[in-house]
Amino acid sequence: MVEMGTATVVSRMAIQLSAIFAVIGIGLLYLAIAISDASETTKVIWASGLSLTVAVVFLIIWTMARDSTRQQERETKRRPAQ
Repeated sequence: MVEMGTATVVSRMAIQLSAIFAVIGIGLLYLAIAISDASETTKVIWASGLSLTVAVVFLIIWTMARDSTRQQERETKRRPAQ
């Protein structure tokens, strides 16, 4: 069996690396938009679409994390104190 401490550290590291990868990836997408040969109007539309997509994904992830936290709080309240 894997110890809980080890699993927690690995999980936290995976989340941090995923966040770093996402930030770098989004930054590269903005850079690709900026250096493309498209017109300025098209660049603005692409960047706006990318920003809206990132915001929606962030809201979905935030909502899922909040619901998970609330569920854990409910479960700890149901369990009798030992």
